[in-house]
Amino acid sequence: MNVTWERNSANSPLKRRRYTLSFFLVENYQTQGRIKERRIGHLGDIEERFLNSKMRDMKAFHQGLFWAKVDKKLEGLGLKAGKRNRIEAQIAKLVPRPTREWALWAVTCVPRHDA
Repeated sequence: MNVTWERNSANSPLKRRRYTLSFFLVENYQTQGRIKERRIGHLGDIEERFLNSKMRDMKAFHQGLFWAKVDKKLEGLGLKAGKRNRIEAQIAKLVPRPTREWALWAVTCVPRHDA
């Protein structure tokens, strides 16, 4: 099993171009001598702006929401630890897992900016 992702245009009421990354769990199969991918399930979505934002805590908050959804989906699949760790590592290349304090931003909302 592997992870693939797609970049899709998201609707924005402000007429700005926004994009969403959608992550899917796939497996390879062979048909007529060709190897193809079959989607097993949708793991989660995150807007690109939450990956590139300079507002550190807001970025971590939205990445935490993304990972909470991904974790729930992966738990439901009952994967072995090694396979799950490999899948999480593939996702983390694009969406880093935040620290445990990611949810505090919703309470404090104190903006801190990265340089």
